[in-house]
Amino acid sequence: MCIRDSPNYFRRVYRYTFLLCRMQGQRNVNIELAVEQWQLFFTSENGGVAWETRSVPWLKWWIEFIETKHKRPINKDLWEQTEVLMRKTMEDESMDWWSSDAAWPGAIDDFVDFVKEKQGATAMQQ
Repeated sequence: MCIRDSPNYFRRVYRYTFLLCRMQGQRNVNIELAVEQWQLFFTSENGGVAWETRSVPWLKWWIEFIETKHKRPINKDLWEQTEVLMRKTMEDESMDWWSSDAAWPGAIDDFVDFVKEKQGATAMQQ
């Protein structure tokens, strides 16, 4: 069974990976290791799901955001909600589903703002 073909299997493997990536005695995963794992899980050439849509390179922007704006280790909640965010953005890249009142981790709220800024800059360049 290929993980990209089964969302439930993908989710189980993805969530288990967080436990494997934590250093002993730590509650978080360091950014470098999280980025390496996201590049495996969220690119099709590595056997994962390609996290990109017609007009948004989601994975590229997510990693850029994490490395330049977030700059903190990745906790379990953010790890798990990143996979949910990936699914939502793949269903609707316009983010019409987004609500600031929803219970997303603060980093994802900040990422949505980051994406809107990027999209605004891209629109202005065209």
